[in-house]
Amino acid sequence: MKHRANVSTGFSLLEILLALAILGGALAILSRIVDTGMIAARESRDLSAARILCQTKLAEILLEAETGISPQSVVSSEFETLFDSQSNSVFQYSVDVAPAPMDGMLTIKVTVESIDNDLGEARTKYSLSRWLIDPMLGLEEAEAEEDAMVEEKAAMASGGGA
Repeated sequence: MKHRANVSTGFSLLEILLALAILGGALAILSRIVDTGMIAARESRDLSAARILCQTKLAEILLEAETGISPQSVVSSEFETLFDSQSNSVFQYSVDVAPAPMDGMLTIKVTVESIDNDLGEARTKYSLSRWLIDPMLGLEEAEAEEDAMVEEKAAMASGGGA
């Protein structure tokens, strides 16, 4: 009669359960890391877009001010077109125009927020502020001086011809 030794060649149920528990814990941790990375990437993309939109809006306001149009405050307005059609964020801007601490200067603050369409809350916010010489400063005096010079030249021309 042959005597057979009890030799186990496979894994026990306890070893398999322990391995599955370790694998499950590792997958849970990895999924949190991936989720955190996706949120950070989305916020980074929105912040970059907000910076570009904020700089663009401020450049538009400064260009209008150079042509003599006085900047106006805007409470909250949505951008009409966006360059990223895959984003689920809506970008809104506001403009605050206030007198600067120096006479004849204005402080212009443009703020852009990205708002998540799904949640309805702001993800990122970016602001730029600039000082600007008030375009309306001295226009009345300059016009009055110009009218006075025109009248003076007209008077000299009519007085000199008599």
